[in-house]
Amino acid sequence: MLTIIDTSLLVAAGASFVAGLAGYIIVRLWIMPIMRYRSTRRKLRRELTDYISRFDHLPDENQPTQGPESGEKQLKRARRYAMEMVDHYTHQIPVWYRLLLDSRGESPLRASDLLSNMGKIKNSQQRFQRVRKACKAMGLK
Repeated sequence: MLTIIDTSLLVAAGASFVAGLAGYIIVRLWIMPIMRYRSTRRKLRRELTDYISRFDHLPDENQPTQGPESGEKQLKRARRYAMEMVDHYTHQIPVWYRLLLDSRGESPLRASDLLSNMGKIKNSQQRFQRVRKACKAMGLK
C-alpha cells in the first residue's frame, strides 16, 4: 500500500531536518566549546583573584612561599586551569571566537606561559607580579 505523499509535506520534513542538523552543528561545534572556555576562564579568575586577595599589598620578601598561607594550592589549580584554557583556545573554540578574543586583548597562551613555571619561583614578590601580569594577559583586571 503505497500512498502518495504531498510534496509540501516532503519539503517541510526536509527543511525541519536541515534546521535541526544546523542547530545541532552550531551547538556542538560553537556554543559548547565557547561555554567550556568561559567556564574555565571563570575558574581561573577565581583562583587568581583569591591568590591576589591574600595580599593587600605587595608581599614581603620574608613571606613564606610554601605552606598553607602561601597560596601554593591556588597557584597549582590556576596553572591547571591555564593549561585547560590553552587547550580550549588552540583546539576547541572556533576561529572567529579566537579572533574576537585577540581583538579584546585576551591571551591565554601568554597567561599560561606566565603561570607555568611558578613552582620554580621562590620570591613571593616575583610570584605576585607574575600573577598580576597573567591577570592582565587574560583581561581579568
